[in-house]
Amino acid sequence: PMLSPTERHAIVAECQAIVTAFSVHADLGELEQCAALFTEDGQFERRGEMLTGRPAILAALRARPPLLHARHHCLPPHVTIRDADSADGITYFTIYRHEGALAAGTPAPLTGPASIGEFHDRFVRTPEGWRLRLRTTQVAFRR
Repeated sequence: PMLSPTERHAIVAECQAIVTAFSVHADLGELEQCAALFTEDGQFERRGEMLTGRPAILAALRARPPLLHARHHCLPPHVTIRDADSADGITYFTIYRHEGALAAGTPAPLTGPASIGEFHDRFVRTPEGWRLRLRTTQVAFRR
């Protein structure tokens, strides 16, 4: 059956919310919430490694440098609805990074983007709500 415009808008909004939540949770160090955006068997490809399952994704996120300060700046994803329970998305991102201690309230030095690229996502509807089944990363520029 055809999806109504309201149903289509709701799917796009759910997918956009996942993309935003991933970046915010990752940047703020809320790594459990970040991993929870994936299905139990979800896959996340980053830096050439395919991570499978929430525990593996969470372990990789926790392995980041302890003094890493990062911000993901993402455009809204371009969402293509496959059917009522799945959609694909492409999100352009720019990531800024700084490693090192900072005094409270002091911004990190701005040295330009660390990388610019795309997240390619497969979103699926689950009993928990919409989740990432697959996220791959394609870097177009890297410092």
